[in-house]
Amino acid sequence: MSQGPDIIESLPTRAAPALHEIAGGMELKKCRKCGCMKDALDQAGRAFESSEEPEIHSLLPRISDYQARMEPLAYDCIGCKKCWGADATIELANHFDQVELDTCGSGDEHASGDIKLAVASSNRYAHSPAIAAWPPHPGDYVLGNPEGTVAICTLSNRDLSPLLIAVGEPAVAIAGRCDTENIGVEKVVLNLLANPRIRWLVICGTEAKGHRAGDAFLRLKERGVDTDMRVLESTSWRPILKNLTLLDVAQFRQQIEEVNLIGVTDIEGILAAVRDCAHRPVQAFPAVSTTDAGSKDALAAIEHIAAKAPKQLRLDRAGFFIVLQQPQKRLIVCEHYENNGRLVHVIEGRQAALIAATVVERGFVTQLDHAAYLGRELAKAEAALSDGVTYEQDAALGRLAAAEPHKTRKPDCQCS
Repeated sequence: MSQGPDIIESLPTRAAPALHEIAGGMELKKCRKCGCMKDALDQAGRAFESSEEPEIHSLLPRISDYQARMEPLAYDCIGCKKCWGADATIELANHFDQVELDTCGSGDEHASGDIKLAVASSNRYAHSPAIAAWPPHPGDYVLGNPEGTVAICTLSNRDLSPLLIAVGEPAVAIAGRCDTENIGVEKVVLNLLANPRIRWLVICGTEAKGHRAGDAFLRLKERGVDTDMRVLESTSWRPILKNLTLLDVAQFRQQIEEVNLIGVTDIEGILAAVRDCAHRPVQAFPAVSTTDAGSKDALAAIEHIAAKAPKQLRLDRAGFFIVLQQPQKRLIVCEHYENNGRLVHVIEGRQAALIAATVVERGFVTQLDHAAYLGRELAKAEAALSDGVTYEQDAALGRLAAAEPHKTRKPDCQCS
């Protein structure tokens, strides 16, 4: 029972985003055996059953259908980078008050045993009230104990964070990577300021070539910023913190002590520094009132827009594409058709980015929504080819306007 975007579009607005995520996940065997998807279906069932809207209540058979397709659970969560079940639950929580969010681990879908352990370790704190609203900003991090006093920045090392959290050291509140000396540093600073219990930042791992975010952190603590919000005396490429205020910087420099372990990737060495910090008595830092001039989180004022499906599908005058796999040659085949159905070009390659760049360079796409859709489909095809699984192109979002009598064709794979 495949539920493509064309079917999802006809669903009630409140339910469509979550059902889109559920439908996508139910196409994957790993999701049909995962506790994340089971939780999403259970939450959807409760939300739809308690709804007083008939069109929402009528979706219960669809949920029952999905639940019947679930396989015996093999794991609570395997830490997939894209978690369809968790994303479905988030969409449900955005539209239904009775849905409660839980924490799902993060990592790579080919996670090692240590990374799976990190997910389980992180989930021990999932029901703590402190974790509900913290951290306020998204990023590539793994949560530990929200009552902990130490944060760990692993710079460009992605695998270090889950491994460090997996140990279960109670002093560690969060561990995550930070590649860039501007936006990356800003988000780390804002997330740490949002938790006044955190008093230490251990900076470890390998610097990203050219960026040197670790140097920006050290100089920010030591020297601060100038009036243009540039970190003083930093040797990193562009350490300008446009989304922080001077008060943010001042609070960070007072609240956070730094431990310089740049270049260190040894788990025990890093945790030894963490334990040393934890043994030093400190009190929670007094939070700065958001009513004070300039103290409000600058990023919190940014408009947040809920994504939604377009109401109408507009055909690209340059034509449409069909994306196929050729597994025996390990190729992605992108067929370009005129809107009358005549095949005019075939672009072949192994990398989605190169195929997309060729399409744009040759002028085969003229609309932004078309280009965005094609990029998504090519990326899916590349991932499927890499994983050795079958790729199936989704239909585009939105409905075509009523066609004239001599223009009744709607391309199944029109991606505009």
